[in-house]
Amino acid sequence: MSKLQYETSRHERLSYYTFFTGQNIIYMFVTIFLSMYYTSVLGLSAGAVGLIFLVARVWDAINDPMLSILIERSRFKGGKFKPWINAITWAVPLATVLIFAFGDQIAQLPMGVRIAYAGITYILWGMLYTISDAPAYAMGTVMTINKSERNTIYSYVRFGGFAGMIIAMVGAPMLVEKLGGQWMMSAIIMSIIAMLLMMTIRKVKERHVVDQAVPSFRQILFAVSGNKYLLLFLVSYVFIGGANFAFTLMPFIARDVFNDSALTSLLLFSIIGPAMLASPLVPVSIKYFGKIATFAGATFTLCVLSLITWIVGYASLETFIVLNMLKAIALGVTLIMPNILIADCIEYNYKKCGQRLEAIAFATQTFSNKATMAVGGAVAMGYLALVGFVQSTGGVVVQQPPQVVEGMWDVLNLGHAIGAAIGLAIFLLGYKITDSMLANLKQDIALATKSVPEHTSIVAK
Repeated sequence: MSKLQYETSRHERLSYYTFFTGQNIIYMFVTIFLSMYYTSVLGLSAGAVGLIFLVARVWDAINDPMLSILIERSRFKGGKFKPWINAITWAVPLATVLIFAFGDQIAQLPMGVRIAYAGITYILWGMLYTISDAPAYAMGTVMTINKSERNTIYSYVRFGGFAGMIIAMVGAPMLVEKLGGQWMMSAIIMSIIAMLLMMTIRKVKERHVVDQAVPSFRQILFAVSGNKYLLLFLVSYVFIGGANFAFTLMPFIARDVFNDSALTSLLLFSIIGPAMLASPLVPVSIKYFGKIATFAGATFTLCVLSLITWIVGYASLETFIVLNMLKAIALGVTLIMPNILIADCIEYNYKKCGQRLEAIAFATQTFSNKATMAVGGAVAMGYLALVGFVQSTGGVVVQQPPQVVEGMWDVLNLGHAIGAAIGLAIFLLGYKITDSMLANLKQDIALATKSVPEHTSIVAK
């Protein structure tokens, strides 16, 4: 295989990947344990938790575009994206601590106050996360204009992210148990680790920022609403990712289905650990099968394996873990591909309309990521509320009725199969961007980029 000429240095790429390791420690700490914390420590009902998630996403629908427009229209000496990223590396960890702060004291307050505190801190966290996420992903489009290098960078960005997920999934339950259920102290420790890792992105360079006038609000709106492929992909991804209820339900599956909370780390690892294998596999699959087939094939595999898991049932823990590990590889592909496909949507929009708005495009991805988390959490907790989920306060374990246990299993597996199938149908019917399509568009993006002259290229070994 011929060597690929890289614009970025190996150390720079590693620094970029490590940022996402830290960021995903925080993301998974919140995603996985928030429902458990709300219901078992603050004593919120499953319905109240689902409502908080939905309200937060309604606010995101207003807030995320506003923040991304602010980023897109800003012009700082330090670059287009880096000043935002550098400033946010401490703010997101702080917001994470606030979510889990003073749980025992807040649990003694009236229910309305508890719900208000939970909602406000979660919404604040979501706003700050947008500012950390959209510019960071957009950074990959200005590090290099080499498409193969960009595909590789975005593939291994997720490898770094998977590492962060595993640290959170394995380390957080152990930490909480070791500290005797002190969620605030656990959040502080995890957030400090995450912040130190996120700060490595300061080594990354912006090489290819397009020299264009500050876009108007109307131009920005048209860049998103007029990009049909971006919109279709995001809608399909909300179904595919939003139907993945594992991150929300696994702590409950361990405790209430398999009757052992200590299994949480193992079950979470089984659904994300093998996903790391997808990082080296994705560039190879794209080379031989193309991007559309790679994403569609992984999504179809998720549907089939989820359905098989639902049919097999939960009589055997070992069988469940094996099926999870197989599904994790396909899941890893579906988590990697959005970065690559959205980068192509940016190229498509630039060549068609002359506007290259990276922050806006990746802000839509950030919103869709949070939407999938909220849809998954809201649907899962809402359904459990319907079938009789019993909440607790102060960490007291409550035995769930049999219909709740069955409901958890149905949502976790059959729900994932149905949602992924709907998303796959939308994707195959609507998304048409290929490398040949981009090559045939008239404008040449290389002529419109403003390069930093002092950078050097190296050959990746």
